[in-house]
Amino acid sequence: MEAHNLSVAGPCRCGGQVKIFGPSDFAPHSHWGLYCSHDNCEHMVNGETLEAAILEWNHSLEPAHS
Repeated sequence: MEAHNLSVAGPCRCGGQVKIFGPSDFAPHSHWGLYCSHDNCEHMVNGETLEAAILEWNHSLEPAHS
């Protein structure tokens, strides 16, 4: 049996939940994207893989260091 490590996308800074979109039958070569569930929030990231998109999302939630 193979072990899988799954990353979990944290909630958006505004309190919204993450929504995921990715490749489909209509666009099989599209990238993965994550965006906030709140209509008035424009937070969004994308990546070539779901894992890359989740890592980018979580990284974008970290506080900026001065």
